[in-house]
Amino acid sequence: MADAHVLSQEYSDQLLPNTMVHLIETAFGIFGNFIVLLMYTKYVQDKTGTRYFIPVLALVDFAGCLSNVAQFHLDNTMRYNYPSVYLCKTLSFMMIMTGGVSAHTILAIALQRYLIICRPFGQQMSRKSCRVSILLIFLFSVGYAAPVLKFGGFYNTTIKRNSANGTRNISVSICHFDDGTNGSAVMVPYFGTLLLLSFINIVVTSVLYIPVTRTIYRTLSPSRRNRTSTVLDADTNITSKDTQSSSVEKFTMTEIPRQDERRTYIEPAAAVKNDGHREQRARKKISVMFLVIIIVYVVSYLTSLVTQVHSFATGIKLKGYELNIYFFCLRFNLLNHIANPYIYWFYDIKFRNELRRFCCGGTRRRYSFSM
Repeated sequence: MADAHVLSQEYSDQLLPNTMVHLIETAFGIFGNFIVLLMYTKYVQDKTGTRYFIPVLALVDFAGCLSNVAQFHLDNTMRYNYPSVYLCKTLSFMMIMTGGVSAHTILAIALQRYLIICRPFGQQMSRKSCRVSILLIFLFSVGYAAPVLKFGGFYNTTIKRNSANGTRNISVSICHFDDGTNGSAVMVPYFGTLLLLSFINIVVTSVLYIPVTRTIYRTLSPSRRNRTSTVLDADTNITSKDTQSSSVEKFTMTEIPRQDERRTYIEPAAAVKNDGHREQRARKKISVMFLVIIIVYVVSYLTSLVTQVHSFATGIKLKGYELNIYFFCLRFNLLNHIANPYIYWFYDIKFRNELRRFCCGGTRRRYSFSM
C-alpha cells in the first residue's frame, strides 16, 4: 500500500499542470452553470420556447462538470490508491451519462433550430415534444451508461519500478471503466458502441446545422440581408417586414386630419418599428449563439474521440509534458460543460440585461417583445 501511495505521488507530480487546469475549469464551470440555472429559471422569460433546452443543458453541464473533474482529479492524484471502488463506479457512470445527455440535448437544439429557421412553416417542436425528447434522452443515456456500474471498478495490474536494489514489480489497482474480469469480449464492443454513438451524434448535429449556418451567413451578409431576414424571424409569427407594415398600418389607422393629433401618433408607430428591429437583431444573435454552442460541442468531442482512437491504436506510453498534453486532449470534452454559460452571456441580450440587473440590484424591466 505504501508503494502504491508513492507511485500515486510521482504520477501526481507529473500531472500537476493538468490538475491545476482542471481546478480552474471547475471554478468557471460551476459558477457559470449555476448563474445560467438561476437566471433562466427565475428571471429570463421564454414565451416562444426558443430557450427551453438552455436550463436543462445547464443542469446537465453542472453535474457533468462536477463528476468529470472529480474523476479527473482523483485519477491524477490518487491513481494507484483510489479511495473507493463504489466511488469509481459512480463517477464513471456519471461521466458517461452526463456526457450523453449533454450531447443528445445539443442534437435536439440543432433539430429545433433547423425546424425554426429552415422549415418555418412546417411542424415545430412544441413544449410537450421538448419535454418528451428530454425524457427519452435521459433514459437512453442512463441505459447505455448503466453497464459501467457492473463492469467498471478496480483494474488490477503490475508496474515495474526501478530502485537502488534493482527493478521490482508492484501490484496496483486502477479505477477503470473495465475491471478486467470480463475480458475484451464484452468491453471492446461496448466502448466501440459508445464511440460510434458519439460519432453519429456529432455527424447528425453537424448535418442539421449546416443549412442553418448557411441561412445565418446569408442573413449577416450585407448583400443578402434583406432577402433572408424574414427567415430568421420565423421563431415567432412576426417578421421584419410584418413589423414595419404593422407600424405603418397602426399609424394609418390612428391618423386623423388634425395636425396636433397626427403628431401624437407618430411616436408610437416609430417605437413599434424600433422594437421590431431590436427583436430581429436579438433573434439573429440567438441563432448565432446556438451555432457557437454546436461548434464548441463538435470540436471538443471530436478532439476527445480522435485522442481515444489514437491511444487505442498506438498504445504508446507517455511521460512528462507529453502525458499532460495527452490528457488535456483526451478530456477536452470537458470544455462542452464549461463554455456554454459564457456563450449565453456574449450572445443572449436578454440574459445579459437580466444578469446585469440582478447583480446591480436594479429594477427588472419587462420586455414588450419575445426573443
